[in-house]
Amino acid sequence: MRKMLFSIPESGWWMIAVAATAFFMVSMPALGKGMKLPDEVRSTLEQQKRRGKWAFYLLTPVAAAAVLATNLLRPEPAPAILFMYSVVLASIPIALFPVRARMVKDYIAQQQNPDIKIKPDRLTMAWVVGFLSTVLLGAVLALMATPYGQGN
Repeated sequence: MRKMLFSIPESGWWMIAVAATAFFMVSMPALGKGMKLPDEVRSTLEQQKRRGKWAFYLLTPVAAAAVLATNLLRPEPAPAILFMYSVVLASIPIALFPVRARMVKDYIAQQQNPDIKIKPDRLTMAWVVGFLSTVLLGAVLALMATPYGQGN
């Protein structure tokens, strides 16, 4: 049981990391689908989305590759780094999904009143930070409980 997490070969971890990146890139733009928005807000968001779409699809894989390349230069075994990378990328859209409407509401309020400072929604912040912290804690505990590097 202790070697189960890293009994996957390194090539398998690379495929998992690529799948996590693809999941992130598909799910982040899809977070806004199906939300009921006023027409004026929807048109404004669509314009901003079109402007940032090329940057997201171009820069995200480049940034992800840079992070992976930098971390893989370290002496730790690659599967452990690929595991953490995959966990982080897969958990971000999952963390944002339940609170996306609250985040959009705050964004709309900020756009409609640019000179008034809108405070972040505390429930949203608590959910995102709590969820991501729990996921990362679980991933770190999995790494600590597993003799990674020995199962390859």
